[in-house]
Amino acid sequence: MSLIANGVGWVLILLFATLLGSHLFDTAVLVPSWSAKPPESVHEWAANPTSGKVVAHFRRLLPALLAASLVGLLSAFFLDTPARIWLLFASLCGIAHTSLITFFFIPTNRALGMLPSDAGMSPIEAAVCERLVKGWLRWNSVRIGCDLIGLIAAVHATT
Repeated sequence: MSLIANGVGWVLILLFATLLGSHLFDTAVLVPSWSAKPPESVHEWAANPTSGKVVAHFRRLLPALLAASLVGLLSAFFLDTPARIWLLFASLCGIAHTSLITFFFIPTNRALGMLPSDAGMSPIEAAVCERLVKGWLRWNSVRIGCDLIGLIAAVHATT
């Protein structure tokens, strides 16, 4: 197996394992506190200083996941290694995860008031808040599935 492909596979294992554990903790411990009774629970969570620490944790991991996924994608296409299909699959899961964050979770969190938003945004209505929270919870399950599948594929890519 190529040293580059093996190295990228191990980096993806570490990143997916960290993200999966973080998202499972977030889902089991933190999410219930802000999603229990929207919009009140969402506003209380946004005012909590802990919410910023959660964002900072994931903000550090996402660029590394994107970079490793792009290198893995290139490696899967250009290196002749038996594990290339697994590396490709793990890399696509990393790109899907990053895309979900960029195109769904960041805008939704911003709309819910959990991230700084553009000046002049008015507070959202209760019904809209409830709909956003339900969507957030659904897509969170997809994100966790992506992390799990990516982790399994990365493990296969290194064996």
